[in-house]
Amino acid sequence: MKLPAMPTSDPTFERAPAPRIAAARLSPAQSVPPCAAQHAVAQHPAQRAEHHPAQRTGQHPAPRAERHFAARQAVRRGAGWLRLAAWLLPVAVLSGCTGMYVGAQGERSTSSGTLDEDILAQVDVHTITPQVVHTQTQEFDAARELARARTDAQLRGTPATPYQYYVAPRDVLNVTVWNHPELNNPAGQLSLELSGRVVDERGYFYYPYIGRVKAAGRTVDAIRGDMANRLAEYLTEPQVDVSVLKYQGRRAYAVGQFKSPGPLPITNIPLHVTDLVTQAGGLTDQADLRLARLTHKSGVIEPLDLEALYRGGDLTQNVLLQDGDVIDVPETRYNKVFVLGEVDKPQSVLLPYGDYSLSEAISDAGGLNPSTSNGSQVYVMRAGDNGRPQVWHLNASNPAALVLADGFRLHARDVVFVDAAGVTRWARVINQMLPSLGGVRTVQGIAQ
Repeated sequence: MKLPAMPTSDPTFERAPAPRIAAARLSPAQSVPPCAAQHAVAQHPAQRAEHHPAQRTGQHPAPRAERHFAARQAVRRGAGWLRLAAWLLPVAVLSGCTGMYVGAQGERSTSSGTLDEDILAQVDVHTITPQVVHTQTQEFDAARELARARTDAQLRGTPATPYQYYVAPRDVLNVTVWNHPELNNPAGQLSLELSGRVVDERGYFYYPYIGRVKAAGRTVDAIRGDMANRLAEYLTEPQVDVSVLKYQGRRAYAVGQFKSPGPLPITNIPLHVTDLVTQAGGLTDQADLRLARLTHKSGVIEPLDLEALYRGGDLTQNVLLQDGDVIDVPETRYNKVFVLGEVDKPQSVLLPYGDYSLSEAISDAGGLNPSTSNGSQVYVMRAGDNGRPQVWHLNASNPAALVLADGFRLHARDVVFVDAAGVTRWARVINQMLPSLGGVRTVQGIAQ
């Protein structure tokens, strides 16, 4: 059934906006069927019930009602903007707290209550400048020259004393008295090892005619002379020969990153550090040559720089080993530099032989990330001798600063950290907040 068109002579109807429809005015020549108006109102029941009571009764809204409706809409839009600002304010604040942030830029004054002041109260912050790099280079060269001078002085001042082996308990001696086979092998043993004389724990062994013979702590020449004098009472001009058949009394130990670690006997041939490394099968690929240690039987620990010995020719490190000495070679994981933060490949880098600079560490980690890094906030952190961490700051926003980084030497266990840019922290906070915002909108939609 066709309904009659609604009259368009009422001027109030021309100013009544339809819900959620762009503002448009109807000319007197236009007409709207009642069914279309009812359909538009039916799509928004909440607005129909609250804001357009005239449409529900078939009447046209009054001009005062239209103004009230527009005012309420403006208030709602303002409230929406306020809610958006309330969300963005904590996001902006939290963006400065996301991830790691050092917030220190070298030796400078700070205001009270800032993050920089808190950090400077706990650590010593320095700026990498040309003067700092020059001073560091001079100190390093002076230390190298001093070590070389000490090495030369020790080599020149150490007298070349002949090496002698002293018999120890558990050694097996071979004693021969010429022209007297009954003394050499009284039991008729076919094996030379079975006919040897074992030195007991008290340092003695037994021999016919003369009884107990003192051996521990004496050289084979001293033992030979003592036995010849005592056998002269029973034999005419005895010719005695004494030698060590098995070395079992004195040992040195190879511990750590050796291919064949374990005890090694100390014999009549001098055993130096290089000899022990060779007899232990050499070092593994994970051996840290710089941090080896020599522990004596007395408990005294000495540093042993195998890298200076093998690659620098420092013969003072090739010490003569004594009974009970232990050489411990640790793993290379203690000789690393850690590169963290906004670099392409955060990683730990093994220190190579020789110098290792800050620019090399950053380059080995893939360089600064061009999208997320803040080149003005590059830090090197290390443990200080005074018990306070030392932080070195480099402003690498200018590529010329990488020349300074190439002259700044890194130490083992240094931490290189590249801070994130402000926009990067902002984006990370937004990414973390988006799921929560989506959940809030879902809950609000369910509530409505």
